[in-house]
Amino acid sequence: MDTPSLIRVVIADDHRMFLDGLQRLLEGQPEVCIVALVESGGLAIEAVEQEQPDILLLDIDMPDMNAFAVANRLKRLGESAPRIILLTMHNELPYIIAASRPDIHGFVLKDAAFDELIEAIHKVHGGERYMGHGVSEGGGSKAPLTAREMDVLRCAAHGMTAAETSDDLKISVKTVETHRSHILRKLKVPNITTAVHLMHQQGIQ
Repeated sequence: MDTPSLIRVVIADDHRMFLDGLQRLLEGQPEVCIVALVESGGLAIEAVEQEQPDILLLDIDMPDMNAFAVANRLKRLGESAPRIILLTMHNELPYIIAASRPDIHGFVLKDAAFDELIEAIHKVHGGERYMGHGVSEGGGSKAPLTAREMDVLRCAAHGMTAAETSDDLKISVKTVETHRSHILRKLKVPNITTAVHLMHQQGIQ
């Protein structure tokens, strides 16, 4: 029987060697309890429903269902949904925008040090968000969008002009344009339409 202090973790990754290696490393952490290892998005959802873990370590790229689709399905669990940490080899678009989703709580590169993953698990379990060093370093171009920038991007996704966004968010048109400029710079895209397309690709509403 697990003690209340244990952090219950489900790990989902379709690369068995990586999954096994991560299992061996995490089993050496006395405060972490691995309750399921799965190799697909669909099995990740089943494991979460059965085991009710605190943390879901989730590979972004899986053949049946990517991490964003899994996260969308888990929304129906409401407050009982686990906090999600994405694991990926990618530090590029369209992955960085995923870090802006409110239901994604951590983002760690697979080539990061193991200590960084442990730090991410503890911080996310404690209610914080965690951006891996390879994601958050390197200037604004690699930083996730802020909450306000996401608001502006959602307005653009609804077809709002800068003036309409200004009215809706109760900020000046100049501020809207500044946020749009930051969005384009961070996502490295030529226009707001492309940014909206990326947002939809990641299942962000």
